[in-house]
Amino acid sequence: MDTRTYITRKITYLLITLAAILTFNFFLFRILPGDPARAFIGRGISDEAVYIINERFHLNDPMHVQFWYYVRDTLTLDFGVTGSLNAGASINELLGPRILNTLLLVGIGTVLAIVLGVMLGRFAAWRRGKPADTIGMAFALTFYSMPTFLFALFLMIVFSGELQWFPIRGAYGQLPWDSTVTDYRFMEWWEKIASRGYHLVLPVIAFTLEIMAEFALIMRNSLTDVLTEDYITTARAKGLSNKKILNDHAMRNALLPVVTVAAISVGWVLGGAIMVEMVFSYEGLGKLTWDAVGARDLPLLQALFLIMAVAVLIANLIADIVYTRLDPRVKI
Repeated sequence: MDTRTYITRKITYLLITLAAILTFNFFLFRILPGDPARAFIGRGISDEAVYIINERFHLNDPMHVQFWYYVRDTLTLDFGVTGSLNAGASINELLGPRILNTLLLVGIGTVLAIVLGVMLGRFAAWRRGKPADTIGMAFALTFYSMPTFLFALFLMIVFSGELQWFPIRGAYGQLPWDSTVTDYRFMEWWEKIASRGYHLVLPVIAFTLEIMAEFALIMRNSLTDVLTEDYITTARAKGLSNKKILNDHAMRNALLPVVTVAAISVGWVLGGAIMVEMVFSYEGLGKLTWDAVGARDLPLLQALFLIMAVAVLIANLIADIVYTRLDPRVKI
């Protein structure tokens, strides 16, 4: 099977899975107990308002008609309006800046976590059984077992509270060199970048160290197993240098489990972002999900769950493509 056929098949599987997720997401919020219209606005709503909402959102129509409208709106990226959290606001307008904020946090944090985790795991595996291996794995296990919110709280208390080096909340606003400038809308483009970077420092550190520990442990164990393979012994017998054996032979195969975990853990990564965003009051998808659950805003939750599911699907598709570059055998 060539690469094009392999990728085409994976995309087909993705579309089938996406159709199943759309169906599940539609029925999930309609089998919950209670009146959707009353959950949409909240308590104290009149019967007349319930009727208007049911007509506006086709809740009185047969289920297959509701499903048609849901699929049509979803495929055109029209997620409707929010419910009780911010009644009547456009979900698209609400999601836009939150997606950007979370992409910055999760994107930067995940890249740093993978790079640093792979480097630490490689360093420890190559020195297996030595003090460097023990210290490196102790460091990784400490952050792997530590709750995300606990380390985030520590960073906030020390660096935002005691030392006051960084802002205590928000995704942008205050500038690092001028605390009086807080209106993001009137900043120059370079001031906006500085403002976002200033507010990202602590959340990214908290997010990166927690995720990095997992990649370090996986990389160390994977590379340790690979270094015992026969082809590594053969490479040593040929007189190849340790650097060439490590980079050209061992690392390529040892990275396969890292790619797998990176794709599978996307959902968990978003969950970790919820904790970090809550501690630092960072206006991203994680905090928005928490607020929507508390307000029982079903239309917003439906959109958020779909976005998270699609993110996991895309991450797995990218992992499958990367696999074909690291190990051509997966195309057979």
